[in-house]
Amino acid sequence: MKGRRFRAMVCFLAGLVVAGHLLQVAPLGAAQDDPRLDTLFRQLHETLDDRLALQLQQEIWTLWLQSDDPELEALMQGGRVLMVRGDHAGAVTVFSRLIELAPDFAEAWNKRATVHYLMGRFDDSIADCMRVLELEPRHFGALSGLGLIHTALGNPETALYWYREALKQNPHMPAIRERAEELANEVEGEPV
Repeated sequence: MKGRRFRAMVCFLAGLVVAGHLLQVAPLGAAQDDPRLDTLFRQLHETLDDRLALQLQQEIWTLWLQSDDPELEALMQGGRVLMVRGDHAGAVTVFSRLIELAPDFAEAWNKRATVHYLMGRFDDSIADCMRVLELEPRHFGALSGLGLIHTALGNPETALYWYREALKQNPHMPAIRERAEELANEVEGEPV
């Protein structure tokens, strides 16, 4: 019975994708190994223009979210909808299925890490973030996520380390830079 309900949920979510009722449906065809990412990251490091940096970040996220498989695409979009709706348990189930089907899809791990964080499952979130970084070491979302987790756990030195790592990959995250500077003052008595 449980398997039928899960398959029914996947079919329902796939139908929503086809109907176009989901958040930002990404086109098919890329992943964290897309060669365009190297150029986007280089441009992100070189630009001083905040608007261009925001556009480059969005392009990176778009590539990270993409899959060339319609079933994986439906699961990613469906999990995102459940996450936004606050159905964290449902989102974990969907992202776990996505990971099962595509264990090298870094963004599936990142999305599940985010949901684990929202649920207060910090150890699970850390484990998923570490898998993201094995697959995509430049993933500034997972790096800053590790900073957030360690902030929540009361580990300021470790949080500062991860915030700094995130800023090495994406220097255009003002909220993360601000938090890193606060922690640097707290931990080291000096800014980043």
